[in-house]
Amino acid sequence: MQSYGSLQAQMANFSTVVALYRASSKPRFDGRSFSASVVLDDALTCIIKSLLNANKSNGYFEDIEIDDELFDEDNTEDIQNHIGKKVAYTFITPRNGAERFYSSLEDFLSINTLKKGVLPNSYYITDSDFYSLDDDKPSGINKIEKICSIITLLSEIAHYHDTKSESSNYRLVFVKNSDSKSTSVVLETCITDKMLQTDGINDDVLKTLLSPEDSASPHHLEKIGIFRNTIVEHTIENNLNFEMLICNWPLFLKLYNNNLSTYMSGFSFHKARKDVATAEAEFAEKISKIITELTGKILSIPVSLLASVGIIKLNSISEMSLVLAGVVLTSFLLHMVLVNQEKQLNIVTHAKDLAFKSFIKNSTSYPKELNDDIQVAIKELIKNQAKCQMTIRLFMCLTWLPSSIASAIFLSRFFI
Repeated sequence: MQSYGSLQAQMANFSTVVALYRASSKPRFDGRSFSASVVLDDALTCIIKSLLNANKSNGYFEDIEIDDELFDEDNTEDIQNHIGKKVAYTFITPRNGAERFYSSLEDFLSINTLKKGVLPNSYYITDSDFYSLDDDKPSGINKIEKICSIITLLSEIAHYHDTKSESSNYRLVFVKNSDSKSTSVVLETCITDKMLQTDGINDDVLKTLLSPEDSASPHHLEKIGIFRNTIVEHTIENNLNFEMLICNWPLFLKLYNNNLSTYMSGFSFHKARKDVATAEAEFAEKISKIITELTGKILSIPVSLLASVGIIKLNSISEMSLVLAGVVLTSFLLHMVLVNQEKQLNIVTHAKDLAFKSFIKNSTSYPKELNDDIQVAIKELIKNQAKCQMTIRLFMCLTWLPSSIASAIFLSRFFI
């Protein structure tokens, strides 16, 4: 079974050092250590004992005095017997890496990991009494976290990024290609106090661009390209470095959204125009197909007409009656075919009206050029529709011409 001391040694960590500092009424921190003189209680005794049993990577006591007598740090169990007495100590805070104590927010901003968008897992800022695991965060910390997120996300969107060494910042390179020429900008990342004075810093647009959902969208690559081009244009036109870009971040996002809206509007315009042309061609083809089918079927009218005229040469009433019946039946069948063709035309017309209904409904959002194209397409289709309707009605009349002639001849031979 583990001893209490070894268990506490395992529990001691950076949070324990912060607890010691706060339990000691937050004394002055000189950038290396802090010293305090306080009365030992159960909580403070437990903290000191835990740190004495821990390794020095979490910091260490330079000296401890209890009632002005030097305390033997090797005898950690003995400290339990001094509760209620006055303890004075100097504690050397951990200095390995970025997980340490900082005197102020400005001191915190000086670390190199922030320049690469990486926040330490644990850190404590003494002048604002903020520990990284605290729930309530000062506005400055919230902005630092947003800027770090922006740096990380920009490094993924940039064409490429490099570092001169492990301790240096990112150099984000963005390239704009147009008309066989390319323009590039290099942004050296940083986080400064001036950047923290800017309101409206957020990473929502970048998160959306790099989200799996947006990656699957049809215009994902175009959005990334527009974002890169906007950075190049905005930084070159205004001679901005990374600090100035973040200070003007809301303006930059507005410019990007305007450029994206312009692109999407242009895409919608061309897509709508293509849809109109497709719909026009499709329905024109269907109407033309109806007329073509009519032409093939109506060729039987001349044959019926010859049969109706040939009835004159027949002498038997039975023969003439048989021919007359055949001509009338042919006329009837052709008429029914034409009725069916007229119904098909009505179906095509209804489908055309439904297809163009959405275009007409959205006409107020379309430019004049597209509205003109829509009106021309509808006008031409209506002309074709009327022409087809007129052709069907004409053929309906012609189908009964042979029957009319045959009937007239039959009646004139036997009843007049």
